[in-house]
Amino acid sequence: MDGDNRGLPDSEVTAEGLTVLRWRRYEAESYLVHPMVLTRFATPREPDLFSTSAPEKGLDFLREELPPAVLRNPLGEHDYLNVTPASKTLLPAFFQPAGISITKNEYYQIAAQMLPEEIPAEVSEKLDLIERVLAPAPAGPVAE
Repeated sequence: MDGDNRGLPDSEVTAEGLTVLRWRRYEAESYLVHPMVLTRFATPREPDLFSTSAPEKGLDFLREELPPAVLRNPLGEHDYLNVTPASKTLLPAFFQPAGISITKNEYYQIAAQMLPEEIPAEVSEKLDLIERVLAPAPAGPVAE
């Protein structure tokens, strides 16, 4: 679940046995706030004379909006990303000057641009936990 409700525990087990985990950052989209990834995403595959400045305009916005610590180390633990709704504020405001029209439902395309070293450790940890729950149980010994 999103980490927007700081008063709740980081994880809990429901009465039905479902384990609920919360992101440390405000929401899952907060993990997409990585200047290099967003710039790569905003760079047209086939640049033309008018679109080459689009990624730079978006990057200028990030330079003005993000705290220096987030710019230097977007994978680090930052209170700013823990309290900022990136999907409602940062990401739309980045895409607007970059001239990109994208909906929240299409943000997965940003994640697809990430290199393994650009993915925050918490994302891998949570995905590993999900995989562990969904993986089939190992087969027991075969009875003869």
